[in-house]
Amino acid sequence: PEKESHEVIRHLADYVLIWSGETMDDIYKSPHMARIANSVYSDVCPGDILCKEFRYDRQKAKPSEMMEGSVLWKMHSHDSTDKNSQVDPELFQESYTSSHGAVRIFKVLNLSQES
Repeated sequence: PEKESHEVIRHLADYVLIWSGETMDDIYKSPHMARIANSVYSDVCPGDILCKEFRYDRQKAKPSEMMEGSVLWKMHSHDSTDKNSQVDPELFQESYTSSHGAVRIFKVLNLSQES
């Protein structure tokens, strides 16, 4: 979920860059990223080492419920008309989107001063 992700990100980075093209973007690679995260934080995909619930069905053009709540999905879909697919403006601010939307950069707000 976005707020939990922000709690980690705010200690690690000032900006987040994502690739959001048609193929080989971060959504396409995200199930693998979720499996890596789950190997460190077992609550990412509890009881599911393959993180099968974190996926995007390209044929139906629909994210799974788990992906839909993720910060990655919200950054990827930030400019859509779906209000549930917008980043929280108190946590992240869109800083740059390339002309074709393939590269997106978000500024992390409320950075940890101790990190």
